[in-house]
Amino acid sequence: MFRRLDTSLSEITIFWEDRPLTAYQGELVASVLLRHGISITHHGPTTGSRGPYCMMGVCFDCLVDADNRKAIQSCQLVAKDGLRLNRHLNLAGTGHPNDA
Repeated sequence: MFRRLDTSLSEITIFWEDRPLTAYQGELVASVLLRHGISITHHGPTTGSRGPYCMMGVCFDCLVDADNRKAIQSCQLVAKDGLRLNRHLNLAGTGHPNDA
């Protein structure tokens, strides 16, 4: 479903939950995840499983934790070599000590 249009971009490696993924310099993280078959990027107590939807920064369904920063929109985040990503767990309002 997703394919690269510009074949001149440098290949880099990013990590999704410690799993290495091939990305290309300048590619948006949401695109990388979808190309690798990863469609669920965050989970909330009332919203359930969510993933990239609008791909333009409006819906906030594509949230990830990136390099120890919480709740980053993956459709607005440019992939950089060595970037470490994790599924964002929205625990707001649950009383959990890691409320996001």
